[in-house]
Amino acid sequence: VRYIVVHDTEGYWDTALDLVRDPAYVSWQYTLRSRDGRIAQHVPLKDVAWHSGNWFVNAKSIGLEHEGFLAAPDSWYTEAMYRSSARLVRYLAKRYGIPLDRRHVLGHDNVPGTTATTIRGMHTDPGPYWDWAHYFTLLGEPFERAGGEGAGGKQ
Repeated sequence: VRYIVVHDTEGYWDTALDLVRDPAYVSWQYTLRSRDGRIAQHVPLKDVAWHSGNWFVNAKSIGLEHEGFLAAPDSWYTEAMYRSSARLVRYLAKRYGIPLDRRHVLGHDNVPGTTATTIRGMHTDPGPYWDWAHYFTLLGEPFERAGGEGAGGKQ
């Protein structure tokens, strides 16, 4: 495991749990609830989950889906969820020796396309309002942008 991929569900907690139980749909390791930061694990860490849209990244990552909608961050990206997620990421990073930086803790919107033609169709979550600077403060690491314009998220 080399990466942790941060997603938002673009849906509600119950809907996300229903989707991840459907074997015809995608999979991910953890879902985090907005209101209280509750964590549900779905895929064992030893197994590959299909969450990023890129097989290489899937094979080398753990996917965290955060309940919410990127267009309404103030309603969904709660302090309880940020704190719970940061605790989980610190644990996973320590367990797998993953550096706590933006080259290894990715937003789904930072996962590269599988080919040059698929890059435009890749995902936008957790979006520009995910507060990476605050998240990295909770992780206890300095925040440094990785990538081009818009890659760092909210300042």
